[in-house]
Amino acid sequence: MNISFINYPEWQDTADTLHMLLQITGKIKLERCDKRPEWAHARQYLTIDGMTTGIIQGDRSPFEIQVNFRKHHIEVRSAEGKLTLIPLKDGITIADYYQQLMDALAYIGSPSKINVRSQEFYDQVSLDKDTKHHSYDAKAVTMFQDNLLFAYDVLNRFLSPYRGKADFPAYYFGTMDLSCILYSGEYAPMPKKTPISYHAFDESNCEFGFWPGDVRAPKPSFYVMPYPFISDIEGNEKMLRPERAVFMPEKKEFFLTLEDAFSYKNPKETIVDFFRSSFEILQRVRRWENIDWITQPLGY
Repeated sequence: MNISFINYPEWQDTADTLHMLLQITGKIKLERCDKRPEWAHARQYLTIDGMTTGIIQGDRSPFEIQVNFRKHHIEVRSAEGKLTLIPLKDGITIADYYQQLMDALAYIGSPSKINVRSQEFYDQVSLDKDTKHHSYDAKAVTMFQDNLLFAYDVLNRFLSPYRGKADFPAYYFGTMDLSCILYSGEYAPMPKKTPISYHAFDESNCEFGFWPGDVRAPKPSFYVMPYPFISDIEGNEKMLRPERAVFMPEKKEFFLTLEDAFSYKNPKETIVDFFRSSFEILQRVRRWENIDWITQPLGY
């Protein structure tokens, strides 16, 4: 199996531009969709060619925003048949994309307003005025899409057998990751620190995901993040697989880089095993009350 991938610093300008663009589309969905627990109404979904908001209720008719990473354009399409295509090109600023998207929404009869402040991003910007981010390397973006499709397959393969409440792979515009979540069903509210974290964490769960790296950790990686957070795996280090996977107490997460995953003979099975072993360690450290039912094999 061959897959190309690049470290975050090699495409940082494009990655940051893409991150901000998908914050705009995600915030449009956030403002218009009915609220759901754990910010589920703000998630965007992977397609063969890129990312979609899914169906959003408009003022005149439902609409959808698709960001196509292969044809390199944005599609704003309404159920009435109105369509706006916005090209993705190097040199177009986030402020330009913002205005074009607002114009497209007005054209389909669904003018919208969003919180223009960037979320969970190292460089605070106002999306409607952001001229700093304007890079678009089409080859790097297509590579990122292929990485997401690979991760989507692995995440589905891992999560599918489990019972109980689960969120299948979706894109989170704040952290720029593709992740799935398995819930224990146990109430576990987070102390009210920020609106984002307070509403994102209110039930014991474990998140499994992929993200392309950032300014602090440059390599694209798979991760496992239990909540409530754990800072010690209590002598269970030898249970973690494969050998190159790590638990980072300072981040309270398990990590396996994409590069390390591909150093093994079967990368997909290696990553699934990484997810499983991390989850098994979590159950050693903080066993879920109904874990026996959640892990009961399917009968078909």
